[in-house]
Amino acid sequence: MFSRLSIYRLFGSIATAASLLLIAFTILGCASVSSRSSPSQPVLSLSAPSFNFNTVAIGRSATQTLHITNTGSAPLTLESVTLKSTQFALSGPSVPRTILPAQGVDYTLTFEPSLAGNASAAIQIASNASNTPASVSLAGVAEKSMAAVQASPSSISFGNLEIQTTATQNVTLKNTGDVNITISGVTVSGAGFGYSSLSPGYSLTPSQSVTFQVWFRPQASGSASGKISILSSNLASPASITVSGAGVTSTLTSPPPSPSPSSLPHSVALSWDPSISSVTGYRVYRDDGSGYSPLSAIIPELTYTDSTVISGSTYHYVVTAVDSNGDESVYSNDATAVIPNP
Repeated sequence: MFSRLSIYRLFGSIATAASLLLIAFTILGCASVSSRSSPSQPVLSLSAPSFNFNTVAIGRSATQTLHITNTGSAPLTLESVTLKSTQFALSGPSVPRTILPAQGVDYTLTFEPSLAGNASAAIQIASNASNTPASVSLAGVAEKSMAAVQASPSSISFGNLEIQTTATQNVTLKNTGDVNITISGVTVSGAGFGYSSLSPGYSLTPSQSVTFQVWFRPQASGSASGKISILSSNLASPASITVSGAGVTSTLTSPPPSPSPSSLPHSVALSWDPSISSVTGYRVYRDDGSGYSPLSAIIPELTYTDSTVISGSTYHYVVTAVDSNGDESVYSNDATAVIPNP
């Protein structure tokens, strides 16, 4: 009896264990089926759904960047990126193109208008993502370009000037339009007038300016007038500076009283040889003990008289040659003048 009961209990324990194993297997099987995840998908993301280029002048351009990113968990295939427009342009990677998750590509958008007024277009994007086809809108306003320059001052009076002497004044030329201006030529009308430091071919970007010199050197007595005209193919009409002056034999209205020998003023007369290169003129420098400083504007002649010397002083003089670009040569040899006491 005892041994039978033990065997029964042993088989009973085995049966119970088998039942428990079956239950455990069934529970685990159900858990495995319920934990399945959705398949990976690519997701197309755009840096912006639209781009506004605002106002751009005809003949100029503006650019912006469209960034396309794959924010999904599977590779994204760009099948096409198209733009049909005569005023907007798109450039960037060729398609079809595969973009891995968390990666992206950039496309450059350009607005280069040719017709005045409002402009719009749309970029169409096709891919293997579920959120395509996608569209990106483009907008801008085109305005007519304006070419303009301003000369300041626009009118110059040199007043009375002794015959065969030269006076100069600075003129600033500024590009006040929204396109580049290239100077194609400079014309001068009127006897005795001229210019320097401005050459054909010089280009001014919008808001840029350049300073040059206008000079008057009367050849005869009497009033003179003229015009300096700045020419450019961009300008509807030349920019101009009106000039006037008068040549006189003396700037004094009446002859001065004869000075006594002890009060005679002193002056230094300078002369030099012409430059072997083509130059616009010359500039005189003087050193009174504190270093060389300009004593004259650019002059075309080969002589100069310094009437501002002081008795009992010693001066050193040099001359430079200046070309049409405003570039100066090195100093000439030094000339020394010792001014006697009265």
